[in-house]
Amino acid sequence: MQKEKLSKPINKDGNEISSLNFDFDKLTGRQIISAESEARLLGDKSTDLQFSKTFQAVLAAKAIEEPLIIDDILDLPAPDFLVVTNTVSNFLFGWVLENLREKQSGEQQ
Repeated sequence: MQKEKLSKPINKDGNEISSLNFDFDKLTGRQIISAESEARLLGDKSTDLQFSKTFQAVLAAKAIEEPLIIDDILDLPAPDFLVVTNTVSNFLFGWVLENLREKQSGEQQ
């Protein structure tokens, strides 16, 4: 689980949320496909959705433990929105870095 502090708390249903807890391990393939569909419905025309801020925001709403929806993510102040989408991007592309490190470490031996 990864925790990110917000620069400005969100008020959701009378609860103040000052940080977001990301649980990417709970995501399923179905949720990722669903996030792709939702991003398309929001008008995203990216050829590769992994690079799309819209897709990353939708996926964040699914991965965050707090009860947020995509509109809550889209309404975040820009600095918080970028932290959220970059956190998702790091999740999406983290396996690439891990594989590169393993390959480089194998070549050095």
